[in-house]
Amino acid sequence: MGYFGTIINPSATITAKAAAKIENGAFLAATLTKDGVAVAKAGEAPIGIFIAETETIEAGEDTTIQVKDMGLGMTGAAVDTGDLLAADANGKLIKATGGAFALAVALETATAADQVIPIQISKPGYTAAD
Repeated sequence: MGYFGTIINPSATITAKAAAKIENGAFLAATLTKDGVAVAKAGEAPIGIFIAETETIEAGEDTTIQVKDMGLGMTGAAVDTGDLLAADANGKLIKATGGAFALAVALETATAADQVIPIQISKPGYTAAD
């Protein structure tokens, strides 16, 4: 993993090696593993969102992840403005419920899955169990 710049880094992005091949990763939640970065799965604590330019990344190649601030995320279902968002099984963002790790807050409503909306990456932690 690398940073752009200083030891205390103000950058909103990091680079990391892909743990496995990533296809169509733009705007999906990303998680760090012992082998590198991967598309987040339900139940994991994502570190951030793959940037727009993430298309096909081969295992071991560098990829860029946005880890803070406002950006864009792909929805896995309808969400409302202000909802806390977690990753679903495919790395898409859904309303965080049932003890899921919340990665971000929806800054806009999405009426269905596969919509790209503005989000605030805030990582407020785990939601209350239902």
